[in-house]
Amino acid sequence: MILNKIVVFSVIVFFIIIAAIYLLFVSGKTGQYSDFEDYIFGTYVRIRISSKVNPSTISKAIFAEMKRLEKKFDPYIESSIIYKLNHSEDWVEVDDETLSVIDLALKIARDTEGAFDPALGRLIQLWGFSKFTEREATGTFTVPSAREIAEAASNSGYQKIAIDYVNKKIKTNGAWIDLGGILKGYALRRAYQIAKEFDKSCHGFVETGGQIMILGPKYNKTNWVIGVRDPRGQPGENITIVYLSEGSVATSGDYERFFIVDNVRYHHILDPRTGYPSNKAISATVISSDPVIADAFSTAAFVLGEDRWLFTRTVFPKYGAEVLLVTPKKQLLRTDNFRIYEMSDR
Repeated sequence: MILNKIVVFSVIVFFIIIAAIYLLFVSGKTGQYSDFEDYIFGTYVRIRISSKVNPSTISKAIFAEMKRLEKKFDPYIESSIIYKLNHSEDWVEVDDETLSVIDLALKIARDTEGAFDPALGRLIQLWGFSKFTEREATGTFTVPSAREIAEAASNSGYQKIAIDYVNKKIKTNGAWIDLGGILKGYALRRAYQIAKEFDKSCHGFVETGGQIMILGPKYNKTNWVIGVRDPRGQPGENITIVYLSEGSVATSGDYERFFIVDNVRYHHILDPRTGYPSNKAISATVISSDPVIADAFSTAAFVLGEDRWLFTRTVFPKYGAEVLLVTPKKQLLRTDNFRIYEMSDR
């Protein structure tokens, strides 16, 4: 009887061990993807992830970080540091993260000769794109007068932003900072860092507002297939396909947020030089290992358009940005190495 109990107990222990090993294997099995979604930055954020760690735990941490960044850097939230900077006539003390993000934004502005400009807040508000969802619902879009645009433009521009690095202070000198052209990229950079802190071998992607950050190859061995939207096609129609196992791809287009008055399309990507929506491209896609570069440089490439294509083609790759530009006539312009990402067998 005692022997039988020992045998039964041994069998139970054996099956418990086997079950534990099986569950451990399944939890980290390549290809077991989990999907999560939340609404942040005025758009949907989607996470698809496979990990040995509970994917729900990772996604919750990523969403929490993105919401923290939104609360901290949204210029229309009164408790945010950007709101405080924009509504102060004096120097404002900031923390290390704020200093770093704004300093990076200003550097990119200089590198792109002002095509990317993080200090167009007054113009963005004037055009109504700061509250686009509400205006879209009511249809109350109007084109500002030339005088209004000139006045807002005179109080805009990254050159107005001053940084005191020693005392960690920033002064806007009347300009309004709006980090909309870089914040999603920064949030995706943080999302990648958080995911890898939980599990270095996790794979999948994080997607938000026209940009995607790859966490690792599909099934841990193949490229993700990413469609680049046809800016004049229907949703789901692509103008090309790119294949990525790492890095980020971002697209800026005139189809994302726009209104039409007298058969003229007015979109949210403003040209800092004119104060009006840029009209030298209809979309710009950038691939980079850094999602911040992909985000900001896609805006810059769009603004520079076909007129400054030589500058984009020769300078942007030096910063790790490969570009696909779609001109108003739907001509496709590529930097030299962009085609590499269009090869499915690379």
